[in-house]
Amino acid sequence: MAGVRGQDVRVQHLSFDRSTVSARLEDVDVAAVLHGLPVRKSPTYRGQRIYPGLFWSATTRSFLIYESLLKLDYLWTADLLPTVDWIATQRFELSGRFGGRDHRHVPDVMVRSNLGRILIVDVKPKSRLDDPETAAVFDSPGDVCSQHGWDYEVWSGTSETVLRNIKLLACARVSTHFDRQTAMRAINECIEPLVFADLVRMVRAGVGLRSASSMTLNWPIWCRGPIAARRSQRW
Repeated sequence: MAGVRGQDVRVQHLSFDRSTVSARLEDVDVAAVLHGLPVRKSPTYRGQRIYPGLFWSATTRSFLIYESLLKLDYLWTADLLPTVDWIATQRFELSGRFGGRDHRHVPDVMVRSNLGRILIVDVKPKSRLDDPETAAVFDSPGDVCSQHGWDYEVWSGTSETVLRNIKLLACARVSTHFDRQTAMRAINECIEPLVFADLVRMVRAGVGLRSASSMTLNWPIWCRGPIAARRSQRW
């Protein structure tokens, strides 16, 4: 941390009452940043090449802004992970002299795990990262976050199959619309891993849960998150 402190890296963010707060990185109130307001919002205008919008998060029970469809894809994946406790977008500006030059940078996403770890994510297409100069832009923020004890990554997307499955499961994110007891009973009947369509057929045919729909069964799967997602999560 000595190198970061010596270069006076600062974090500027907006509190929930819209007041601007500036602090040294080592003194920043993480909870205030996570629960504050975005420091940057994308304008919308005719002919623009990006697609900003609002994403409703089941994790935060609120809307999160995004600036591109790739960033929206990241929010879908983060919202599903059972280890994610909170998600915030465009929450602070990092500024200071590090990596040999002056920097001002607004990370795309800030995530808190249920263990209290912080992950800072910048979203950039893989094609852009193939350019060494573009890729180098993210080296310094990554170093600063690492020295501060935060995790950092540049996310470039996932497979279309994964995204389609996530969006299918997401139809059941609001559990008040479903019979929770029926859903959990159906899942508990699965002694061995099953293809989802086979689970639906089994439930309707033989375990006394004929009223259970595929939508009902989506809910506990969404809540638990895929096993692969759990294993790949670093924190």
